Amino acid sequence: MLRQLPLARHLTAAHINGIGVALGVATVQALFSLLLGLPVGLAAAGGAVCASLPDVPNPPQRVLMRVLPAALVAALVSLSVGLLRASPLAMTLLIALIAFASLLSMAWGARAGPLSFTGVLALVFAMAWEAPATPLDALIHAAWVAAGALSYAVWARFMAVLLRRRYRELAVAAAMRAAVRRLRSRAERIRGDVPLAEAGIRASIADDVLLAEALQAARDQVFAAQPSAHSRRQIDLVLGLIELRDLLLASRLDLHLLGDDAAALAWRHALADTLLPLAAALEELAAHVDRGAPLPEVSPQQSPALWRADLAARLASVQAPAGDARLHLVDALQSRIGHMFDDIAAMVARCRQPDRASAWTREQLQLFVSPEGWPLAALKPHLSLQSSVMRHALRGGLALSLAYALGLMLPWAAHPHWLVLSVSVVLRGNLEQTLSRRNDRIIGTVIGCLLVLALAQATRLGAGHGILALSFLVAVGVAHAYVNQRYRVAATAATLMALLQPLLLAAGTQPAVGERLADTVIGALLAWAFCFVLPSWERRSLQRLNGQLRLALGRHARNVLQWAPTQAQQLAQRLSRQQAYTALAALAAAAQRTRVEPRSVRLPEPEIEAVLSHGYRLMALLGALQQLLSRRRERLDPTQSPAALQLSLAALLQALQQPGLPAPGSSTNAESLAGASDLAAAESSAAAERLSTPLEDEVWPEHLSQQDLSPWLLRRLGLCQREAALLSEAMQRLQTAMPPEPARQR
Repeated sequence: MLRQLPLARHLTAAHINGIGVALGVATVQALFSLLLGLPVGLAAAGGAVCASLPDVPNPPQRVLMRVLPAALVAALVSLSVGLLRASPLAMTLLIALIAFASLLSMAWGARAGPLSFTGVLALVFAMAWEAPATPLDALIHAAWVAAGALSYAVWARFMAVLLRRRYRELAVAAAMRAAVRRLRSRAERIRGDVPLAEAGIRASIADDVLLAEALQAARDQVFAAQPSAHSRRQIDLVLGLIELRDLLLASRLDLHLLGDDAAALAWRHALADTLLPLAAALEELAAHVDRGAPLPEVSPQQSPALWRADLAARLASVQAPAGDARLHLVDALQSRIGHMFDDIAAMVARCRQPDRASAWTREQLQLFVSPEGWPLAALKPHLSLQSSVMRHALRGGLALSLAYALGLMLPWAAHPHWLVLSVSVVLRGNLEQTLSRRNDRIIGTVIGCLLVLALAQATRLGAGHGILALSFLVAVGVAHAYVNQRYRVAATAATLMALLQPLLLAAGTQPAVGERLADTVIGALLAWAFCFVLPSWERRSLQRLNGQLRLALGRHARNVLQWAPTQAQQLAQRLSRQQAYTALAALAAAAQRTRVEPRSVRLPEPEIEAVLSHGYRLMALLGALQQLLSRRRERLDPTQSPAALQLSLAALLQALQQPGLPAPGSSTNAESLAGASDLAAAESSAAAERLSTPLEDEVWPEHLSQQDLSPWLLRRLGLCQREAALLSEAMQRLQTAMPPEPARQR
């Protein structure tokens, strides 16, 4: 097993993937060079590098669907460049077309990111090659590029099969460590130890977004696995983490009701200190999954019962006034953390238990995996200037063609493709990412040039040609591993690749360091300038994001507010929960990106933070209701609770409804808001008045008993209605707070 190797234990999935890519490119180059000569080997290696871009950690069944399109693109671009190379005008138009088509592929979402760069990289490689003398030479060169790319596709599939178990282990462990970070940051916030600059809603939401991304990466790896004892255990671990995430989100609720007196501070410290051993146990479990470390001892030393007893003793030791109504709240908060004890203990126990059948079929789990494939229907919504994808594609086509034309006019016109490459890697779909790439690209290029000068000096001192070849292969792997992790490192490796290749072909030549630096700076500045051509400011997507959030939250509310859900309805709950978190994460990402935009078009920060705050609070309330209905339904009144759920659902959907659109969460087949409204109308007026009255957070139901939790249910339902109304109002304020978009930016 790979994790048993000492060095492999410290490698992330990105590191292992980068090593596999470097070995694959080296294998392709060596094979073709030995059989057909060095020029053919270099051409095949170029095709392998292009095909390797979409080869990221993925289940085996996804590899060829991503790598083969990249191989086809590399061959077609190489052939086109070879045929049109002699005409600067034709090349300028070709570059614009390649850039436009490549960036338009982002209509398929994040999975198309590597593919969108494949065409540009193949263009750069083809331009770096010696111009073919005849069309036949161009066809032969493209054929070797295609052969190398297809050979790499075979390698990529082989490596995916070989590493699939390791990728799953690393994905599950990474999700656990993200949950550990969230537990610890939550403990700091409960205690009040977080600095003021980090205590805002934006910092808290950033933690939630990181955890959501890690969980989705784990779903993609684990839920797509072939059924086995190992994969079934990992599925249960991921499902346990998802439930733990909901409990963490719900842990924010009601804490402010404790107040800020001495007793409240003591209670807060007791609750926060209890989360730390949970984080430690989950971290030990991650080490077990990742490196095979011993499982954490949750019994008898740290059993859930003893954890509960310790927490109860801490809370009981707090000096509070006799008959303090907050004691009911303390009991509820204690119970909520007790569920976290149970979930972590269950995950540890699952690792000790023998194999057992999963509660969900493989087909059901596939619903939670990121979409795959390249359906042409995905392009249709983006065939308009209102689409940010279309605007970025047009912007990229103009920028890259201008970069090529400018490169031909510069005094050092030997490498105009370097300027094209610099613009393509820096120019992103939004200003925030472009600025980050611009700075990292320049710094990485400077570091890479210094390393190349050192390597060139070493070869002149007799270090040998092998050092350069080895450095080139290492750079290939490092660039691939870090392109989405730390782009500054990837930019350094890319500079090594670009400057070492001429040295490998012509030993003893002087590396073009000055030209590389100049092209990088000019290209980075040009990419930054083009961000303001057909700009895609975040405000343009706000109405769409708000609409998606309304629909996702409404759909999730319909699925959660069920008295006795069937297994199909439970599956729908999980799916709509994932969709709601995705919608919130998309809005949070827009809020982050807008902070670097010009003030005249920037989204107003207080208003968008209010939307995010109410959105996450509504998800927390729905999560708390789901836990109450699934874990404590026997302590709810079965004669009144089902009707109360339906009545509250009708009010909640009405609050979330966007003017002029159907009610959020309404399905396309028979069910609609009307059914819930009819049920609500049939209820007694007393019940309607009780549930529709907004509940203030400061009012705590003192009549809450430990046996009947129906008051808890009613209070949560009322708060859900209120949060939905506040969310809708915040969305309206956000829309009205933005000044009209200037005509020149439309």
